[in-house]
Amino acid sequence: MSKGLGIRYHIHKIKDVQVKDALSVFPMTAALAVSVLSKEKYKDTWAVCERAGEACDNGYHFYKYCRTVHPGQPCCYVIDTNCRDYEKVKGFGNTVRFGSIEHWILYFNARYLISSQSFKPNGYVCTLFERLGLFKPSHVFLQHGITINKADFILASHRPNTKYFITGAKPEHEFVKSYFGYPEGTIQLTGFARFDALHDFKTVKNRILIMPTWRKWLKLRSEARTEADRDLLSSEYYMKWKEFLHSEGLEKLIEKYHLEVIFMPHPNMRSLLNIRELISDHIHDAAEYAEDLQELMKSSEMLITDYSSVFFDMVYMKKPVLFYQFDYEKFRKHHYKEGWFRYNDTAFGSSCRKTEELVANLEEILRNDYKVDAAYLKEHEKTFTLYDTSNCRRIFELLKKS
Repeated sequence: MSKGLGIRYHIHKIKDVQVKDALSVFPMTAALAVSVLSKEKYKDTWAVCERAGEACDNGYHFYKYCRTVHPGQPCCYVIDTNCRDYEKVKGFGNTVRFGSIEHWILYFNARYLISSQSFKPNGYVCTLFERLGLFKPSHVFLQHGITINKADFILASHRPNTKYFITGAKPEHEFVKSYFGYPEGTIQLTGFARFDALHDFKTVKNRILIMPTWRKWLKLRSEARTEADRDLLSSEYYMKWKEFLHSEGLEKLIEKYHLEVIFMPHPNMRSLLNIRELISDHIHDAAEYAEDLQELMKSSEMLITDYSSVFFDMVYMKKPVLFYQFDYEKFRKHHYKEGWFRYNDTAFGSSCRKTEELVANLEEILRNDYKVDAAYLKEHEKTFTLYDTSNCRRIFELLKKS
């Protein structure tokens, strides 16, 4: 299945353009001027990145593998040199500043542009030029999370230069092949690079991670809907999460079971939220911790989320999950349409609409000492047919033989 993209789509998305998008024309122009002279230098290079300020996802884990196991393969990592994660990437060498002229040169010349988010020096400008056929780089999409929804932004027509689309779960693989319209051979089930690191973990007793995802209509001007909330701090999203995080039921469980509860909002929402007002004094902001997201998940006993596919990382480690889905119909209408996964028909966790229901399900998990049942383990086996520490190796071998 695929959708064509016309001029009306691009005009619609102009609402999300920022000043930095316009300013990116300057390094892009400089890079274009020297890119012809750089083709030979970068023709075999694998360029890797995630978000500008991150090194903790599939991109980082694959880059680390390349630099430690196959140092002979030309490979570099693009990142904001002022971010917290820069030092750990710097240790492996070959870093490039995100948005720099060299980043643009890599965009024009590298053999593969490998990313769990988007390698593009500027998302809007590069996407527009690629869809118009002006640039045709070779993208390897490592993914940020297991694809469970009918997300239009990853349709083949939205990603015309995708060489490979990596999947991490068997039912996801079949869904992506059947729905998103990519050519035969593009979708590859190798497992996620970051899953290699999920076989060796140690939990912190009674540590619980809470991770709500974002909402398009609260973040993007182009996604504004008159029938959906627009003011974040008075929105159903904000009020319902605040209701749960300040609830007497949760507070009692924290005291009774000596819980360490950590709240980590989606990166697209953090800058919009008043975190200290949203969470109670009994809950910690993830920003207080030195650990990155994966380390927090590895050390946590369980996860509470709404729709974030990051729950599959917890499921991969065979840990319990709960879903707080007070706005299910609105989410399906305005954010993502339902795909292959059914929250109300899975052994991986219960879907809760109300705070009281969520608290009750949480207490049941606590009483059971975070143990998962046989149905959970059976579904895990069907979902993760590749369950080992060879995911990075499979991705590497895939790229080398191309």
